[in-house]
Amino acid sequence: MTSFEQTLRAINAMKDEGVIEEYAIAGAMALVFWIEPVPTYDLDVLVFMPQSSGPIVSLTPIYEWAATRGYQSDAEHVIIEGTPVQFIPSHNELADETIEKAETITYANVTVRVARPEYLIALYLEPAAKTTKRRERAAALRESAKIDVARLQDIMTRFKLTF
Repeated sequence: MTSFEQTLRAINAMKDEGVIEEYAIAGAMALVFWIEPVPTYDLDVLVFMPQSSGPIVSLTPIYEWAATRGYQSDAEHVIIEGTPVQFIPSHNELADETIEKAETITYANVTVRVARPEYLIALYLEPAAKTTKRRERAAALRESAKIDVARLQDIMTRFKLTF
């Protein structure tokens, strides 16, 4: 079993144990599921956290869960089976929908939820995240045969995004 496979199993365990409500693999590592992979440092995981009693979302339950299993933290990352993982609470309607509409894929005998390529494109094109590197990733995804063009157009229109 690869360390990445073990990392994905650990994320599923977090969900099964109620530490996170739902998730979607996003960021550069999500590209592995749709197109050619690109170099990246970490695994980004968009998450819904269990409801808190205020507007501030705490990742403390994730760090506590990790610590009880011997996983170390390094800045904003939890090192799970050798993979730096950054848990990103859903921060807007696009992120919410990305998680809700994530594709369930089997990777090395592990069922994993991955942001659909149309949503990855939209996330890359959000004004706060729109860098040259992310625009290039969005373009590579857009050229992929795995894109649902109508879905992408709908997302781009509803969230007022442009290339």
